[in-house]
Amino acid sequence: MKTGLKEVNSFTRELDVTVAWENLSNGFEKEFKKAQSTFELKGFRKGKVPLNIVKKNLLPSIEAHFAEHALNEYYRKALDELDLNPINQAQINKLHFHEGCDLEFVAEFEVTPAVKLPKYDKKFKIKTTRYMASTDDIDAGLKEIRERHSTIKTIEDGATSGHFVNGDFQELDAAGNAIDGRKIEKQYIKLGEAAFSGDAEKAFHGAKAGDEVKSEITYEEDKKVTYLVNVHKVEEQVLPELDEEFAVLADPEVKTMDELNSKLEAQIQTSLDNEHEKEIQKEVMAYFVRKSKLDAPTSMIENYLTHVVDDVKSKNQNNQPIDEENLKNGYKETAESSVKWYLIKDAIISEAGLDVSKDLVQTKIDEFIEQNPKQKNEIKKFYRKSGNKEKLYEDLLNETLFKHINEFVTNKISEKSTAELKKGKK
Repeated sequence: MKTGLKEVNSFTRELDVTVAWENLSNGFEKEFKKAQSTFELKGFRKGKVPLNIVKKNLLPSIEAHFAEHALNEYYRKALDELDLNPINQAQINKLHFHEGCDLEFVAEFEVTPAVKLPKYDKKFKIKTTRYMASTDDIDAGLKEIRERHSTIKTIEDGATSGHFVNGDFQELDAAGNAIDGRKIEKQYIKLGEAAFSGDAEKAFHGAKAGDEVKSEITYEEDKKVTYLVNVHKVEEQVLPELDEEFAVLADPEVKTMDELNSKLEAQIQTSLDNEHEKEIQKEVMAYFVRKSKLDAPTSMIENYLTHVVDDVKSKNQNNQPIDEENLKNGYKETAESSVKWYLIKDAIISEAGLDVSKDLVQTKIDEFIEQNPKQKNEIKKFYRKSGNKEKLYEDLLNETLFKHINEFVTNKISEKSTAELKKGKK
C-alpha cells in the first residue's frame, strides 16, 4: 500500500492511497466465486454458469462491491499507519478499480487543528463589572415574599387601580359587534399594569360583579382591540405588613426586619456574584479565542449549527415555520467561537496536565447527599448512570481549568449598583 498525504488547510487533509492488484487478487477471486455460486440463469444449474457469462452479467457490480469493501479496509489501515484521527466522515473524491488493476482512491477529511496558545502564563488583563445589590433589589425581594404570603379580599364597592378583575372578555369589531371565536372566559387582569393602565383601566373604575365594561386596549405595535367585559368579581390582593411577624413568616431563622433585609441582601449579592463569575469566564474565553491561532473545522461548526436547529425545533410546540438557513447564519459567529474555545480548552488542559480524579468525583457526589439527605437514594441512582457521572466529571474539570487560568488573570473590576444597570436598560 502506498500513501500520500496533502495538507489542504490547517484542519483538512487529502489522503491518496494506492493498493497493488497483487494484494487484492485473492480477495477479489473469493468475491467473484461467491457471486458465481449464487448466480442463476435459465438453461444452467445454479452455480454452474460459465465464467465468461458470469463476468458479462456480474463483473461491474462485483467490482463496485469489492472496491467499496477494500476502500474501507485500506482507508482504516492508512489512518493507523499515518496516526491520523479524522473528526468527520471522509469524502471520497476519486475511486478507481477494475479487475487486474490497482485500487486507487483519494479521501478528504478533517482533523483536529493544532492550537497555538498565547503566553497566558505571563499574565493577561480583562475587564469586568461587578454589580452590587441596591435597596431596589431588596424592596423587590420583599414584594415577592409578601405576594407569596398575601390574601385575597373580595371588593363589593367597585374596582379601582391595583385591583384584580375577573371576567369574560369578548372582542368586538369596528361596528361594536361580537367577533365569533374571540372570547376569553374567566380571565384575570390587574388594573394599572401592562395594557390595562391609563385610559384602558378607567372604564373599569367602579365596576362590580355583574357589570358590563367596554374598554379599548392598546397592545404592542399600537394594535388596538375593543373588549366587552362581563365582570364576574373584583378582588384585592392584601399584602402582610412589614413587621417582625412577617420577618419570621418569611424566614423562621430571623427575628427582625433588619435581619431579614440583611439576609435578603446577602442572597441577592451571592446571585449577582455568581453572574459576575460567569462574566469573568466569558471574558477569559473571549481572550483565548481572540489571541490563540487556530481555525475552526467546518464540520464542527456545522454540527454545532445542526444542534441549534434541532434544539429550536424541539421547543417549537406550535410548529411554526423555521427558516433553518437564516437561523444558522444568525448563530454562525457564536458557533465558530464556541468550537474554537472547545479546542483551546482541550489544549490548555493537555498542556497544563489538568485532570479530576475518581475520588474527587465521588467526594462531590457525597457532598450532594450530605446537603440533601432526604434525596440520598435518588442522588445515588442518578450518578449510577455513566452519562451523569461523566457530566459531573466535565463540570469539575471545567472548574479546575478556570481555577488554573485565574492564577494568571489580572481583572480590572468596576463596581456598580444594580440601579445603574436597570437605568441603562430603560
